[in-house]
Amino acid sequence: MLKRLLVLDGVVAVCRVQDDGAIIDSAGLISDEMMTQMAHFALWYRRIISGNSDVFSLFSQMNGWTPVRGWIVKGAAMSVLSVANIVAMVENKDAAFNPIFAALEEAAHE
Repeated sequence: MLKRLLVLDGVVAVCRVQDDGAIIDSAGLISDEMMTQMAHFALWYRRIISGNSDVFSLFSQMNGWTPVRGWIVKGAAMSVLSVANIVAMVENKDAAFNPIFAALEEAAHE
C-alpha cells in the first residue's frame, strides 16, 4: 500500500505511524533506524504544529486551521512531509510537493 508512494518523483521513504510514534508500516530506501527517527520526529513535530495552529486560530479568529491536515519541513536537500499519520522523506531536487501531498492524503484515508 505504501510502496506505491515510492514511485512518486523524489520520495525515498514513507511510513504510517501510530499516535505514540510506533511504525505500523514502512517502505523505502533508508535504514530501519532512520525510519524510526523519522517517525519520532513526525510525532513530536505534529504535536508542536497542532499547538501552534490552535494558538494561531485563536488569535487570528480565522477558522479552518485546526485540526492540522499536513505539514512540511524543507531542508537544503531533503524534506519530510506528513498528512494525518503518513510521513514521507523526499529529495528536493526531484520532488513535486503538491502531487506528493495529494498522494499522502489519499493514502491516509485507505
